[in-house]
Amino acid sequence: MQSLRERVERGESLSFSSVSPAAQPFFAVLLAQLFPARPVVVVTESLRTQEIFQQDIETWVAVSCQGGAAPLSRPLFFPAWEVLAHEPRLPHVDVVSERLETLVGLSNRSATEPAPMVVAGVTALLQKTFQAGEIARRTRSLQRGASLDPLDLVEWLEKEGYEPEAQVTQKGDISMRGGILDLWPLTSPWPVRLEFVGNELESLRYFDPLT
Repeated sequence: MQSLRERVERGESLSFSSVSPAAQPFFAVLLAQLFPARPVVVVTESLRTQEIFQQDIETWVAVSCQGGAAPLSRPLFFPAWEVLAHEPRLPHVDVVSERLETLVGLSNRSATEPAPMVVAGVTALLQKTFQAGEIARRTRSLQRGASLDPLDLVEWLEKEGYEPEAQVTQKGDISMRGGILDLWPLTSPWPVRLEFVGNELESLRYFDPLT
């Protein structure tokens, strides 16, 4: 391991073809522990391999934290669009969500947090995406007690691609009834309910869309 650390620090190009496929996720986590300030990008040849690597890396990250090692960030999953440019359909909302969650995670990382680990397919890395500044420009943060017109917020959400529905059922949906605005952010596992009194955001909380 000491030899490996020194070779990487010298900027050498390394080949790990002798590492068996089953051990490669463990090896990626080991590299992240050896170089906590440097991002680790794992590139796979297919979606199936990418999903296996993601699950195995998450397991090894959890094991390393239990063993008292320096904490590592949860690996980010960056899939390909899975649709061709000429096809008259949009990518699945989960694909949009995972790609956006990765981009937001990379752009919002603070200097005190561990460097990110990204598991990406080679096709995903070849496809164009937002620049960091564009992500920031399209992001809004809300907090309880803030003053804003809920109708203006709905208009902004629709402009950014959110779909108005009678009831929120999937990511990217919004639904407004009186002073209550339900929305499911693309980077959130749960929808959020915003309650307004006039133009004051009185409360915001996650809710279960099924119950």
